[in-house]
Amino acid sequence: MNKKTLTIAGVVVAVLVVAGAANRFLGKSAAERAIEAATGGNADVNSDDGDVTVKTDDGTWSTSAKLPADFPNDVPLYPGAIVQGSVASAQQQGGGHYAGLEITDSIDKVMSWYKSEVPAKGWKVNASYEVDGGLMLGGTKDTRELVVTISKDGDKVAIGLVVTQK
Repeated sequence: MNKKTLTIAGVVVAVLVVAGAANRFLGKSAAERAIEAATGGNADVNSDDGDVTVKTDDGTWSTSAKLPADFPNDVPLYPGAIVQGSVASAQQQGGGHYAGLEITDSIDKVMSWYKSEVPAKGWKVNASYEVDGGLMLGGTKDTRELVVTISKDGDKVAIGLVVTQK
């Protein structure tokens, strides 16, 4: 990713976190102006039913409390896990998806499941690190990369799934 794309992605994620509230209190044009000022380009912000979509000259980013319709079906979703949020991006130079899930199962059970299920879905596991009682697992498939993070979050287990183009 180039520096401009990373800057745009960082600004968009930050704006998406507050865009729903900003749109309610400041109006859509204020959120659009904030993104345009930060990126130097055009922006269109649309928020419907709690979902937020931002379109810029460099791509489209959306966030939701559910999985996007185009979330890759070969990315393992832990059974019974609740989606806490997601981000989807489509850019001129590729795109990707992020999903944050939560479950009350034991962290050991979740880690074991992902260690077996990621390769079962056809992903080649390139890295697997257990850090601070959690797991970071990286894999590749076709032209995509997958990163799975699993960590304890109070009495729940947080699961992060990131899928990007190589």
